[in-house]
Amino acid sequence: MVNEKAETFHSDSLFYVFVNLNGVGENPSFHVVPSKVVATYVYKSHRAWLARPNKSGGAHKDSSMRRFNDAENQYIDRWGLLGLG
Repeated sequence: MVNEKAETFHSDSLFYVFVNLNGVGENPSFHVVPSKVVATYVYKSHRAWLARPNKSGGAHKDSSMRRFNDAENQYIDRWGLLGLG
């Protein structure tokens, strides 16, 4: 989860590291994502969510919260993006 500022707050030197704690006894996974990728994703996905009807068929109530999802694990352990190998 990020807030709406993530849609416009980006820089070539700004990265997010999202941590998935996984299950008990499992190692966490780290997703190292450029801020521009996060900005584009949350902008598009939030607008798509607003355009879909909610469970009762009405409009979703807008929120300042946004969701980022690296569903294909494209950014898992991408520490090299930070120059860390």
